[in-house]
Amino acid sequence: MPLNHPYKKLPVPGDAPFELKPSPGKGWGAFAKRRISKGATILAEKPLLIIQKPVQEITDHDVAMAFLQLAPRDKEKFLRLGDNGPGPFESCLAAMAQNTFEFLIRGSNLPVYGLFVLLSRFNHSCAPNSKVPLLVTERGQETLAIIAKKDISVGEEITFSYLPGFELKAQHERHRLLQFTCKCDACHAGIEQKQASDLRRTLVRGLQYLSRGNDPDDQAQDSTLPFSIDPELKKAAEELRIPLSSRFVYDLLSMVLLEEEGLMDDLIVKKVQTVSDWFETESNDMIVKLAMAQTTWREKFNVAARLYGREDAADDDVANELRTMRDLNLGQ
Repeated sequence: MPLNHPYKKLPVPGDAPFELKPSPGKGWGAFAKRRISKGATILAEKPLLIIQKPVQEITDHDVAMAFLQLAPRDKEKFLRLGDNGPGPFESCLAAMAQNTFEFLIRGSNLPVYGLFVLLSRFNHSCAPNSKVPLLVTERGQETLAIIAKKDISVGEEITFSYLPGFELKAQHERHRLLQFTCKCDACHAGIEQKQASDLRRTLVRGLQYLSRGNDPDDQAQDSTLPFSIDPELKKAAEELRIPLSSRFVYDLLSMVLLEEEGLMDDLIVKKVQTVSDWFETESNDMIVKLAMAQTTWREKFNVAARLYGREDAADDDVANELRTMRDLNLGQ
């Protein structure tokens, strides 16, 4: 490990559970110094500089002016940033582009982009062990955190997804959006494993379409889905007429597939647990409780499968609630 590398001089907090060091084929990365438990905050960091402007309109001059307003110590941090290693960036804008996170300021319509020196050292993975939730904050209180999605072992590289919400895309789609060839375990597997992974992720995307009535890929550029759905079933999903029992079965099958892909996190689990509390028909509720009492997601799905297509007393109320939520989201 080069002792004089500029990243060795970045101010990592003394109590941080990670260290920065070379990551084979990825430049530098962050590695666990001790065991990190699921749900633990790995790092909370304030941005070095902030630019409130649409990303496509940010210029080299904007970044240069923000740099000039930094304190001398912070200017040193900025200048230590390298283009995936010791080489300097060709421009201030390039440094900003590769070390930036978007967040939202309450009461503002413009997106905000902050340059985070340490968070940007964590590498991408299509099956990450941590996440950086979208930050919605008050002005002057911007602190972005990276949180463990699962237990992380000593020496394990800490990764997150650079493009949240795109995990359900096939590998070639993910690489196109990332604009680089990802070398994570999910992308570095053999051909048969990659094909199985693409199939699982596409199937989850289809199941979630049926469950929520639209494509979970909110960033999709067109309405062409990468899978086929029976026209009548598709229409029922879009009109939110899918019975609650079927939604529950779709969600549990999604959980089985997501677990195999290493894409589970507590938020997904809580959503399924919430759905399990919606049933009002006693016979259905008994099966749901029995299913949720099982140990594994596969066992939960096997028990719940008998519910598929059953009507429930809560169907109309759930559908109306989902329509209200969708209308509110469309109106924002």
